[in-house]
Amino acid sequence: MAGRKLAAEKGIKTNGMKEMTQKSNQPETKTASAAAMIVCPECGKETDKTVKNVCPDCFGKRLNLFDLPEVLHARICQRCGAHYYKSKWEDMGTPEEVAMLTAESHLAIPDGIENITVGMHPYARSPYIFDVLVDVEGEVDGVKYYKDAKTEVRIKREACEMCSRRAGGYFEGIIQIRANNRIPTKEEVTECLKLVEESMTAQLKKGDKLAFVTDTMTFKDGADVYIGSSKAGKHVCKHIIEVMGGTVAESYTLAGMKDGKDIYRTTFAMKLPEFKKGDVVYFEDKVIEIKNCGKRVTGINLMNSSNFFIDGEHFKGAKLLGNTADAKETVLVSVEEHGIQILDPETFETVTIQKPMSFNALPGSEIKVFKTEYGIFAL
Repeated sequence: MAGRKLAAEKGIKTNGMKEMTQKSNQPETKTASAAAMIVCPECGKETDKTVKNVCPDCFGKRLNLFDLPEVLHARICQRCGAHYYKSKWEDMGTPEEVAMLTAESHLAIPDGIENITVGMHPYARSPYIFDVLVDVEGEVDGVKYYKDAKTEVRIKREACEMCSRRAGGYFEGIIQIRANNRIPTKEEVTECLKLVEESMTAQLKKGDKLAFVTDTMTFKDGADVYIGSSKAGKHVCKHIIEVMGGTVAESYTLAGMKDGKDIYRTTFAMKLPEFKKGDVVYFEDKVIEIKNCGKRVTGINLMNSSNFFIDGEHFKGAKLLGNTADAKETVLVSVEEHGIQILDPETFETVTIQKPMSFNALPGSEIKVFKTEYGIFAL
């Protein structure tokens, strides 16, 4: 195909909605009465315009405006719809668009053609065969020429490389969801798995074809999530830490070789924070009811009802006293200006404790209290 270039290489844009012209490879000329007439050396006809030293008609007979194979082949993934194009799988749109792109990539136009426009329109004969009608308009020495043709695009549906890997259980990393010095709750594990799916979907939209979950295994002490992309795994752990707090440590295991290079799998040891919402802890002479324990720890100081907050990295050495779920109900005896009298839930003795802010319970009613070695606190 010497002296010719593919339309795609020339940067020619095709119009998929252009109506097909029925004109043959004939020139469009303008007459100029004042111009001198010339005799065509091939056919002897007088003309006021020549193209490459012959009349436009004679040149048009020898001009092949474009070459296009009668039958073309395309490959589309039957699972994700990706198209195999230029030696790699890419998201290219609908089968109709793939048929047009295939025709365009094989459309060859000779050098020397100017002001080229290309019209294409695909017609589905079946889910696997498309007819693509093509017409091309171009100019040579200011004279317009036209040509139309049809090519058949046969589509082969198969599994792309990424879908084949997914179906085969491929994984590059394992996210191990655990908790620091405790067993995570079922609710925490469920929330983590939800965050995994959210992050994987986001990475897939950004172009990471391996951002998928191969398998999920749950245990008493957490869950293991097998993922197709180690790169996506980093984003997953970052997302979990941003929402729920915690830490992650990475380790690597040699899994084999590809193209002479070692292939490693990554294990992400994801640990949720030591404390969770509702835990009551003793920290720096304060009894704190935890409200959130992420990158920033927030809660209520039960000793004076003040708000508590601190960066998670500085929340070290806290002592777990229990959880508000373990609180006990007792009788409110009386309400004073700065304190309240209650019955000790264990000894049933009347004791005075700190009155919480915005306290509006009435004497004789039952309230929940949390008893610790540092005192009894109303919740």
